[in-house]
Amino acid sequence: MFGGNKDKVKFAPVREVKSKDDYIVVNDIKQLEWFVLSHKEELKSNGLFKAVKKSVETRVETQTLYFTDLQSGKCGFVQMLYSSVVGGVYKGFQLNFKVFRSREDKTEDIDIWQSFKLEDLESFEPLKVVTRGASFEFKSASHDDTLTATLVIKVDIPEGSDKTSGLKIDLMVDLYEGFMIKPNGCNYYLEKAVSPDELKKADEGVHSKKMLRHLFAPRVKCHGTISYNNSKGNKVTLDLIDVPGSYIDAVQGLPPQKAARKWNFLCYQNRLSSVLCMEFTTGDSQKQTTVTVWCQTENDKIKAVGSSVNETPVKFNSTEKDEQTGWSHPKSITFPLNFTEKNLRLVNRYDVLGEMPSIVKSLVENIASVKPFIYQYCQDSEFEGEKGISIIESTFIS
Repeated sequence: MFGGNKDKVKFAPVREVKSKDDYIVVNDIKQLEWFVLSHKEELKSNGLFKAVKKSVETRVETQTLYFTDLQSGKCGFVQMLYSSVVGGVYKGFQLNFKVFRSREDKTEDIDIWQSFKLEDLESFEPLKVVTRGASFEFKSASHDDTLTATLVIKVDIPEGSDKTSGLKIDLMVDLYEGFMIKPNGCNYYLEKAVSPDELKKADEGVHSKKMLRHLFAPRVKCHGTISYNNSKGNKVTLDLIDVPGSYIDAVQGLPPQKAARKWNFLCYQNRLSSVLCMEFTTGDSQKQTTVTVWCQTENDKIKAVGSSVNETPVKFNSTEKDEQTGWSHPKSITFPLNFTEKNLRLVNRYDVLGEMPSIVKSLVENIASVKPFIYQYCQDSEFEGEKGISIIESTFIS
């Protein structure tokens, strides 16, 4: 993982997976609770590993559903975002919504990207958020014992005066077993540099408010409808019937430019299996450490889970420089499990901060070295002889 004990570090990543003992299977609805509500004690200062001062505390948690309709090629995500900034001075929810496709189709304009600040919070419980315009709620999946839970998403955003929005979502999302890398899915950013030996001894005793945490449900099935007005004001309706996808809960306890300098992400789904990968590279303070987590499912069950620190990074096989942003983004890419996309199809390029609340954006937008952009790709794909769809994101921050 790291070098000798002389190489002190200020970063405690998740474990490298050598066996099933190095990750936690997520198969209980209680594991899906909002982290910011259910882990308050863990977020307090703890001895050697001191937490960030409350006056500068930043915490963002997202619950994100990616969906891939294998028949129509229509894909996208629905995301509930919670943010608490500057010691709780600002707290709020935001809904992010995006639709794109895996193949060209000139007959229908479906692509959209919208964000809504959610007002009038009615309920915020470990397994439920209800606001005036949207709700995310986990419910027990008594109809199928292979499921961890069912996520019920309901959204009703009124149509604007310019005929945009009019977003309505009514989805039932069945989550199959997921996972977190041990000890608890968290990567910690430390106030004080420590040796690898100290980290190893501490292991599950490491806690800090400065952290990145991920919980993955790599295989879900979506049932329901999504409707909205496109850029021309025309109504678009998506009927999702047994549509596969992935669910990710992510917590970020520090501003984006301090958490990572770049990210890579893969969500691949086919009729029988899925491949998921999340990778980030830290900044100079954490010695540009690359943490890569991946998994494969088959028949809705986890087949393989892996993670590495600086050992199995995502590889750009070829790149193209974006003259407008200065970033060299991939045209061909290889992930762990030998998953390669040779001809990436760019569907979106957008400012990372565009999906963040304005007060979070204000923490980073005046830093000259920070130019955060996400390059998002979606294409018909193939893995191990089975045709499917892949959603790929490469993010550059600093």
